[in-house]
Amino acid sequence: MYSVTARGRHEHVAFTSPAPIQVHRGVSMNRFVRAFAIFAAALGISLTTVQPASANSFGPVFADNGAHSFFLDDDLSSGQKAGMNWARSSSLNPTDMTTSLNKTYNKQVDVWAYGTWKPTGDQTRWYAWAKCVKMVSGSKTKCDQYTIVFNHKLPHSNYKALACHETGHTVGLGHESGKNSSFTSAARSCLRASPDHNYYSNHDKSHINGRY
Repeated sequence: MYSVTARGRHEHVAFTSPAPIQVHRGVSMNRFVRAFAIFAAALGISLTTVQPASANSFGPVFADNGAHSFFLDDDLSSGQKAGMNWARSSSLNPTDMTTSLNKTYNKQVDVWAYGTWKPTGDQTRWYAWAKCVKMVSGSKTKCDQYTIVFNHKLPHSNYKALACHETGHTVGLGHESGKNSSFTSAARSCLRASPDHNYYSNHDKSHINGRY
């Protein structure tokens, strides 16, 4: 299960399968790239900063295929629905995956997004979380249905970024390392914060396109 905390820190609860799914807390490790000193002849010392390496986990659980369908429950706020529609059409759809929006719920929908007023335990500190609730029969790596749950008691200032983040988890993307402020535009990702970003990085998209 994946989440974003109220303090902006990303938390990752990984699971193994098949059901029942055993969960344990994990910690995303940040990778740092140091600046290297370059000595210029007769001109003293100049310092060049190297672009930090972009890294995130992918899997071990993925969507069942490249066609990703969504159902947005009526209990979502207008902002949450708009964020989910943005994530589907503007963040995920430009990849090799295709998306669709179901008007009614059925057991075949890939992502069911809804809200709760009753978060429990650690969820009280999370803006939202994604979880695989049904694995493909006989598979240890393919999820048949995910839920994305929004915490109504903890509103977020940017539901586009939040929905992009949680939707990314439903296709197998883990948290990106580092801070977005350290990266160029193409390398910024909704899978990391500081500041929030509404899109997947080129690194994220290479994961998605390579799988689906």
